[in-house]
Amino acid sequence: MSSAVQVRPAAGPADIDAFIRFPYRLHRDQPHWVPPLLMERRDFMNPLKNPLYEYASVQPFLAERDGRVVGTVAAVANARYGQFHPDETHVGFFGLFECEDDPGTAQALLDAACAWLGERGFTVARGPVNLTTNDILGVLIDGFGEDNAIMMPYNPAYYGPLLENAGCAKAKDVYAYYLARKDAGPRLGRIAARLEREGALRIRPIDMKRWRQELDFVRDTYNKAWSRNWGFVPWTDRELAFIATELKPLVDPRFAFVGEVAGEPAGFIVSVPDANEALKLAKGRLLPTGLLKILWKLKVQGCRNLRTMIMGVLPEHRNRGLDLLLIHHTVQNAMPTQYQGSELGWILEDNHALISPLEQLKAKRTKTYRVYDRPCRS
Repeated sequence: MSSAVQVRPAAGPADIDAFIRFPYRLHRDQPHWVPPLLMERRDFMNPLKNPLYEYASVQPFLAERDGRVVGTVAAVANARYGQFHPDETHVGFFGLFECEDDPGTAQALLDAACAWLGERGFTVARGPVNLTTNDILGVLIDGFGEDNAIMMPYNPAYYGPLLENAGCAKAKDVYAYYLARKDAGPRLGRIAARLEREGALRIRPIDMKRWRQELDFVRDTYNKAWSRNWGFVPWTDRELAFIATELKPLVDPRFAFVGEVAGEPAGFIVSVPDANEALKLAKGRLLPTGLLKILWKLKVQGCRNLRTMIMGVLPEHRNRGLDLLLIHHTVQNAMPTQYQGSELGWILEDNHALISPLEQLKAKRTKTYRVYDRPCRS
């Protein structure tokens, strides 16, 4: 008979290494889970490298049974969230939730995270959020038969029930849509032709030679375009630089555009190859052969799909078709390539301004992710 589960704070390099490595053991037999690079996870959890730690306090926890790790969670006190959501200063976060299919372990992990947050004055724990709402978000609750795209989560089907049995209730669902180029092309072409005839809208590729200036525009537009969205917190300059450094090698000007209105930048879209198709081959390691496998997939064979990472249109230029024109140029440039389509996500369940035109273009909702709230008691 096994002993009871014990949950303790992860403290020190050995604990953090065990925390990082646990999902690789837990999910090794999951055919659709794509292992992230171990070196990337170490940087992500390193307070000296991840800008998140400049304004947030993070406490990882390990659940162990008989000396063996059986679950992880991190509690997050995000000081910036309350600044931008003054009516939710009572909300803390939990993330990096990984757990064997055991209700007692899930309960113990959430109890530990909520106790830590409760001691700091929070009355609600929201998550999984890894580790901000600008990063990987939610628990997959449908769409288990496909690999996760880059910067999207994957988890076994039992995660949702585990969290709900441990006292979590739905806070918000977010969606992923898949837009196949064969479905979107004809209709988008007709719409784009009409919009371009009117003359006020223009699309140009992101200028990689002016990367810093283009990045500043992306940041400012994203912050303005998303400012009223649920859970939104603007990127700090260092956060954007941290993300951009990781993604820049994947950015292809054929699939990254700035939209202009009367000659002034007004919106953008950035799609990248779904690098998870390459990362899956590396199995979390660059050495001894992982890097060669990644390069072969990206540079020689090519990925099957794109991932539309981010899109934004300044509020004063919405409802003019600029978003559709940005999507059209992405689809148009994909036509002569191996890319079959693009996953767009995440998209809030009530973002009808984006969902409606996507569904008109025959985009299919392929995955749903759920964010939960759980009461904390100090």
